[in-house]
Amino acid sequence: MAVSIEELINKKDEIQKYKNLEYDLETSIGEITVELPTRSLVLESNKLEDGESDAYLVYHVVVAPDLADKKLQEAYKCGEPTDIVKALFRPGELTAISRKVIALSGYGKDIKSQVHAELKN
Repeated sequence: MAVSIEELINKKDEIQKYKNLEYDLETSIGEITVELPTRSLVLESNKLEDGESDAYLVYHVVVAPDLADKKLQEAYKCGEPTDIVKALFRPGELTAISRKVIALSGYGKDIKSQVHAELKN
């Protein structure tokens, strides 16, 4: 049976809270905190070349540490803001972080399905 409007209204706060969660990931540089990407951020990153899409996505979803910090960018001599993720993470790890964030966002999730059967009176 499909979820009712009333159920959706009653779950509104729970649903919204779930969409705004942040996650801690263990990486080679230590623990980082990420937020879930917006749909538009995922689409933007998918338009980039293979080597750039993961870096772009990771740069934009990491909330701690602040990868845009000017001192950090200067210390690693970054020409472009996203260069910091390439300097900090191993190439495979960068891909793993990107995939983890995508998975946490529900992309690629297997959704249970069945044929809808109408009840006849």
